[in-house]
Amino acid sequence: MLERLGSFTRASKSLGMTQPALSLQIKNLENEIGISLFDRSRAKIEPTEQGLKYLLKAGEIVSASKQLKEYAISLASDFKGVLKLGVIPTLSPFLVPLFIDDFTNAYPEIKIEVHEQLTEQILQQIRLGELDGGIISTPIARQGIEVTPLFYESFYLYKNDQLFDSKESFNISNIELENLWLLEEGNCFRDQVNDICSMRNIKSSTRMKYLCSSIDSLIRMVDHYGGSTILPELTTLSLGSDQEKHLALLDNKIREIGFISRKLGGKEHIFNALTETIQSNIPNRMRSKNDREVVDPGITAEWT
Repeated sequence: MLERLGSFTRASKSLGMTQPALSLQIKNLENEIGISLFDRSRAKIEPTEQGLKYLLKAGEIVSASKQLKEYAISLASDFKGVLKLGVIPTLSPFLVPLFIDDFTNAYPEIKIEVHEQLTEQILQQIRLGELDGGIISTPIARQGIEVTPLFYESFYLYKNDQLFDSKESFNISNIELENLWLLEEGNCFRDQVNDICSMRNIKSSTRMKYLCSSIDSLIRMVDHYGGSTILPELTTLSLGSDQEKHLALLDNKIREIGFISRKLGGKEHIFNALTETIQSNIPNRMRSKNDREVVDPGITAEWT
């Protein structure tokens, strides 16, 4: 709690205890283990290098202990309980409506909570045991995380002043970068677009800068102000017939979407049911990559 909130005052309030009591407990623990867990010399309390390693391991142990009961339930194959699921913003509004009704109808005793969050937030909350799993852009390689690929999305150019044939493709090198609308920095889809276009700091010289985390906002900006943007395939399924005429497939690159969870998280039978339900509601063409190049989502291998 102190690691996340960065303040003894906020952490003690959240835990329902006094600040001196929390400070004393942490100090006693530091004396017992022989290392300093937190750097108290700054306004924001942060873990020391050794402290961060200790807290990561402690979080894993606490999370694993909480999962023992859930794992015992999974051995009995009971499809009930709570499933806390994180989904990235570029997927959530387009993917969740495709599968949620089928899943809740098939498994009425499972209460599913969907949290729309950025990739790093999902990863950290899975580490801390606050989320059971997540749906993000993969592949990733992070210790203790299990990855199950779900489907693959092509990239499309959406350009308001040009009409395309339904099977027409567009060469990435021909994109007018100065008129390209993008998501704000810190979003993995933004990083992937930077990667496929082989550039950084796009739109730095334009007259208007629009920072957003919503694909819908990008579409509206293109419709209203002109220019173009790049959309993942699932997004295009919700476009109107007039908007579809402004879409063109971008070369041979795709992004992989996967389900992530802690290894032996205790709800594997529920995870399997979820992934099967999702895949059954995805168009067949998106279920395999077919020798296309998967774009790196730019997720670091180490915990932050």
